[in-house]
Amino acid sequence: MFRGRFHVRQVRSGIVTSKSLSGLRIAVTRPRSGSSEDRLSALLSERGAVPMHIATTRTAPATDLDPLREAAMHIAEYDWLVVTSARTVPPLMEALTRAGVPAEDVRASGVRICAVGPRTGDALSVAGLSPDILPERFVAEGVVKALLEATDLEGARILLPRAEEGREVIPAELEAAGASVDVVPAYRTDGDPEESGRLAELVSGGGVDVLTFTAGSAVRSFAMAWGRRGRPLPDGVGVVALGPATADALEEEGLPVHGVADPHTLEGLVYALENWAETRRSSDA
Repeated sequence: MFRGRFHVRQVRSGIVTSKSLSGLRIAVTRPRSGSSEDRLSALLSERGAVPMHIATTRTAPATDLDPLREAAMHIAEYDWLVVTSARTVPPLMEALTRAGVPAEDVRASGVRICAVGPRTGDALSVAGLSPDILPERFVAEGVVKALLEATDLEGARILLPRAEEGREVIPAELEAAGASVDVVPAYRTDGDPEESGRLAELVSGGGVDVLTFTAGSAVRSFAMAWGRRGRPLPDGVGVVALGPATADALEEEGLPVHGVADPHTLEGLVYALENWAETRRSSDA
């Protein structure tokens, strides 16, 4: 039984030389939305793991897309566009298309773009909106720090399209620095009771070795299916989070945290899993 968090920061060559996760049945709880999930499954499979994709949430369009579409019509009036998830990119581009604003016009308008991390940056680049800055830490606090270091935000207008249920760290901190932040919903994340229940049954039956969570919404959906707060997981089941906010959500639901990715990327998540697996092997020796 492992308790407490660990963070792991490692530099790898990208060449897999061992099956560091050999035979581990690893639950991937985030919804499928493109290459990120395929990439995670590939990284796990390369290391000998058995990825089990059981999404505990579903991504859907925002309840009201009118604010996003209105903002897209006036995109040139903003100084910064801040994008905190690759899931924001499709509805953002759809809104810009409806407004008759191609990506090249967005760039020509002088709007600068900040992406939360490399995956989001890649999604923006494919859409023709390559980011101007990426934070050193791929979390909300990292975005704030990067923007504060990049420019004087006094009087700046910032557009922040995001999930309906997004954290308030970014708008609150940027407004405290003197910026005007328009927060508009681009998508929402709903719990999937059926899949969450299926995962809970698998965990109860000993069919999962490690749970991975990349968002608090996925944690809450699983926790609802798992049952009362503080119900222990079976001995030996690991839980690894993509970042500190997700780890906080796990602790709020009474679930353990055995690892937190650092950096907060899919690769970092795999490194944290490897560290957990090594710790388990050492304790079993």
